[in-house]
Amino acid sequence: MKSITPNQISYIAAICLFFILGTQAFLVYDYFQTTRAGLVRESDAIIEEAFKKELEIRRKLYKELEIELSINSTAHETNSPTSYDFSNKKDYVNSTTLLLYFAMNMEISKTVPVNIQRLDSITSSVLKARGINTSYCVTMINPETTKILQQSKSNPGTSLFEVSSKYLSIDIVNNKALQLALVNPFGVIIKRMGLMLLTSLILSIICLLAFGYLKQILARQKQLVVFKNDFLSTIAHELKRPVASLSFNLDCLSLPAFSEDKSKHELLVSHSLNATAELNNTINMIVALAKVEEGLLTLNKEPINLTQLFEELRAKFEHYPVKKVDIQTVYETNDIVVTGDVHLLSQCFANLIDNSIKYSSKEVMIVISIRKTGRWVVVSIKDNGFGIPEEKLPMIFDKYNRAHTENTKINGFGIGLNYVKTIVEKHSGEVSVLSQSGQGTEFSVMLPE
Repeated sequence: MKSITPNQISYIAAICLFFILGTQAFLVYDYFQTTRAGLVRESDAIIEEAFKKELEIRRKLYKELEIELSINSTAHETNSPTSYDFSNKKDYVNSTTLLLYFAMNMEISKTVPVNIQRLDSITSSVLKARGINTSYCVTMINPETTKILQQSKSNPGTSLFEVSSKYLSIDIVNNKALQLALVNPFGVIIKRMGLMLLTSLILSIICLLAFGYLKQILARQKQLVVFKNDFLSTIAHELKRPVASLSFNLDCLSLPAFSEDKSKHELLVSHSLNATAELNNTINMIVALAKVEEGLLTLNKEPINLTQLFEELRAKFEHYPVKKVDIQTVYETNDIVVTGDVHLLSQCFANLIDNSIKYSSKEVMIVISIRKTGRWVVVSIKDNGFGIPEEKLPMIFDKYNRAHTENTKINGFGIGLNYVKTIVEKHSGEVSVLSQSGQGTEFSVMLPE
């Protein structure tokens, strides 16, 4: 089965994210429409409630006027009740109570007509009681022609989110109806959608963060694949060199001419031992880093005399082939001892010295100093090499990072300094670097006594 590439995973994740966010947007829009429809139904109930309260006030006024007229009139004539046809008013036919109020209003309005401003005031109190804080306008309108007969506000304004109630008929003779318009209830709708919006926002943010994190992981994996391929290519080349040298030396040793010449024999044996040691050190360094990542590295701690350790390293590196190497040592005392793993620390310092030689010109000057500072032992290794560019200093201890400039063309694994930092920190120590391009480099290793 063909494996899915990181780019394909990114496209699939982007499509899924698009559908998730699209679904979220649709749900939010649908809920907005549902909330708006609910507010429309509520505005119908509000205008009905306000109309009933306003009618109750007019009914009391009507009774007072009727009593006053009956007192002042010498002869009171009884008028026959007026009949009305409500067959076309379906909203009233289905509501006996509302039909009663409608009929009452038809009679009372002859003497006490609807007061639109009083109705506006009553509507305001009903809105506040229901927790609706928005601009509004009460309108008396002709439902057939939609002509506005009266308005509670002279300039109610307009809004894209205006919510209007249905027409509430109050006069079938003169074709009058009431309507409540909530001018800008967007804030009310959003408030009622608060939980839905918050949940949707959180889920959308989580989806975006997850997609961003996935992109970072894929980018990191792609980078690691490149690093792995470069590392395997480099390590194959680097291991090939000591193996080839070892193979050549052994072939020469098998020839009688080299076996009979003692000086040549010793030289070939020395070169073979150096190649074997280089090969062994490289393998040990790779294995140690792997153990650190898996948490399996253990330190075989013992007292280490650093002056003795560096004298051995000095003797080893001063006979470096091709380059002229001068190593100077400055010891505070000849008996500076730390506790640690002698093999791991020896390889750390060997890496630093080897780097100083590799990243220098033909004549190499290295100054190694060891001193005590409080509870720390400070080892300084300073060279006259090419130096490290300032922009690369923060990254030199990263795995697979190469600190050299491009024009040096020096082969390496990019794990040496990472190995040094890892092993020093395993010994509860610290490592730092001072360098300027073209002015050499100084590594300082601090180890507890």
